[in-house]
Amino acid sequence: MGRREELEKELAIAQRRIDEAPADIPEEIMDAYKKELDSIAFELDNLYDDPETETE
Repeated sequence: MGRREELEKELAIAQRRIDEAPADIPEEIMDAYKKELDSIAFELDNLYDDPETETE
């Protein structure tokens, strides 16, 4: 699995964690979830695809 696929999977997991969070989740935890989502999205957006180093 290439890095792009890993990041896409991590992004989906992080988004699901936010979407399925209980209504009474502490704000600090939700903020941490959102920061994680933003970090993964940023890395994915700035990923350089190199066909020579990508594994399938």
